This record gives sequence, C-alpha cells and structure tokens, in this order.
Amino acid sequence: MALIINANLSDKVTEYITNKIIKMEYKPGDRIVESKIAKELKISHSPIREALRLLERSQLVEHIPRKGVYVTELVESNVESLFEIMTELLVLVGKKTIKKADDNDIKQITSIVERAFSAAKVSANEDYYNNVIAFGIFCLSVCKDTLLEQIILELLPSIQRILYLSFTAHENNLSEGALLLVKGATAISERAVDQTEILLRKWLSLEMVNAINGLKAGHLLKHSPITA
Repeated sequence: MALIINANLSDKVTEYITNKIIKMEYKPGDRIVESKIAKELKISHSPIREALRLLERSQLVEHIPRKGVYVTELVESNVESLFEIMTELLVLVGKKTIKKADDNDIKQITSIVERAFSAAKVSANEDYYNNVIAFGIFCLSVCKDTLLEQIILELLPSIQRILYLSFTAHENNLSEGALLLVKGATAISERAVDQTEILLRKWLSLEMVNAINGLKAGHLLKHSPITA
C-alpha cells in the first residue's frame, strides 16, 4: 500500500499506525518496525519517527531504550483512570452542547445516536463503535471550545482503542449502552442538563465495565501492578 504524499505526511502516518493499533493489527506489546512501515507506505523513516513521537504522547506506544518502540500494554488501573477522566470531560461537553446546539445540531445528534442504536440491535459492532465516536466528536465540535477540544483529542486515540477492542471482543450489553445514548440524546434535545449528566455518567460507567470485561475475555488486559 502506498500512502498519498501531502504536506502533512507525519499526520497521515500517525493515523495509519493508530488505526492498526485500534483494530489490533498491532497488538499490545508488539514492536513497531519502522522499516516495515516505510516499505508498506513507500516513504522515508523521518515521518514515521515523527508519527511515533506523536503516538507516544497519546500513550499508544512507548519507547524502550535500546529495544525500540512497542505498542503500549493495556493495564486495568489505566483503563479505569482513562474512563474517570473522560467522564468528567464528556459531562462538560454535554453541558456545553446543550448551551450552544441549534435545532440542526440536535437533529444531527439524534440521527447519529439512532444509527448507533440500530447497529447495536443487530450486533454490528464496528458500526456501533463508529457512530459512538461520531456522536462524541460531533458534540465536541458543537461546543466550540478549542482548549476542551485539544485536551479530549489528545486522549481520544486511547479511548478509541479501548472501546473498539471491548466492542469487538464482548457483544453483550451493546443495546443497553445504546439505549442510554438514545436517552442522553433526548435529554440534550430537551435541554435537560441534570438528566444529561446522569445518563452520560451511567453510560460511561457501563462502558467501563464492558471494556474491562471484554478486554479480559480477549486476554488483552494486564493486572494493575501491586504497589507497596
């Protein structure tokens, strides 16, 4: 596969590697081989190294001195922490969406969530995942808060990775989560701030449990290290 060359090649390479990590083509603990990627994309090593530096900031990869770059292992305590942080951030997104969304925005939110619910009913896991991510990104765009967007987008690849792996490894409760999303979208359309927060927290709590159980079922989760 040759990558189309453009002015921002490192971003394209970052997206390419990110998708491979999210979709488990590069598994936790796998080494990222620069020469292999360079051959696949028919590019030099320079944009690959820059992409790996960006991915290290997103905690998708880690550089081990004298050994190379490896896909970050999934640790239970880190997954829990990520969900806790994203919960607070997404509650803020929900509140700002209610404040700034117009009628067309509400229609778009409702449409995305309806597609997610339809996908969940037929266990179309990847479609469900795509629409869940689309729902979050669209609401974030409605907020028009550049600082909030910057913070969330830095964490987004890690949450995408966990949600994709958990949805594809563990099919139970997709409809339950999708129903909470539908109720949340209704609360947003009714400008019900408190109800939106309650439903977002309930949905994210459910998805954290599903993620941990799904990752454990797929033998993809390491136990948190024991500290003294």
